[in-house]
Amino acid sequence: DVMRVLAFLSLLVLLLTATPPAHAATPDKSRALIETMAQDAISTLALPDKTPAQIEEKFRTILNTSFDFEAIARFVLGRYWRVATPEQQAEYTKLFEAYVVGVYANRFQAYSGETINVTGVRMDGETALVTSQINLTGGRPPVVVDWKVTDGPDGKPRVTDVIIEQVSMSLTQRSEFASIIANGSGKVETLLAQLRARTAGKTSTANAGSKSPG
Repeated sequence: DVMRVLAFLSLLVLLLTATPPAHAATPDKSRALIETMAQDAISTLALPDKTPAQIEEKFRTILNTSFDFEAIARFVLGRYWRVATPEQQAEYTKLFEAYVVGVYANRFQAYSGETINVTGVRMDGETALVTSQINLTGGRPPVVVDWKVTDGPDGKPRVTDVIIEQVSMSLTQRSEFASIIANGSGKVETLLAQLRARTAGKTSTANAGSKSPG
């Protein structure tokens, strides 16, 4: 009867809302991802005879194994991803990877013994927010960095955003790219041209270690 159907539906809703999603991130896996990634990066940065090429290759590897880079790239391009042609999407993804690797590898050229400690993990739906502290040298105050982590279809955790002192790197980059495109009459080609200039000489090297866009 109607009451039995309603009772069944109520039970079904309760079970669905109480069961965690199949690919929800977990605190332990998310914490382990950030700790392992930090140790991996520092192992290269601490080498006394490291070269810029070694640092770039390490960051490229980390980007492709620990980050959901394709999702980040699409988010950063925002609504312009939908109006870009497949060829533009492919070139943008390649250029954006080279740009990110170049920017962050350059920032870490001056590594001088900084360390990172994971201080906590909390869940926000399917996303884990891993809080960490980068301990600077020279008596400077530490920097708080949060990492948003979700699980991909393969069940492996991936970083989807980095928040430094409460500022989202993905949102910041998205705003910058949107401004560039808007100033170019809404043409994605305007952004591609700037990224080509910023990454000149780097994209051919990046192709060897990067994933093709899906």
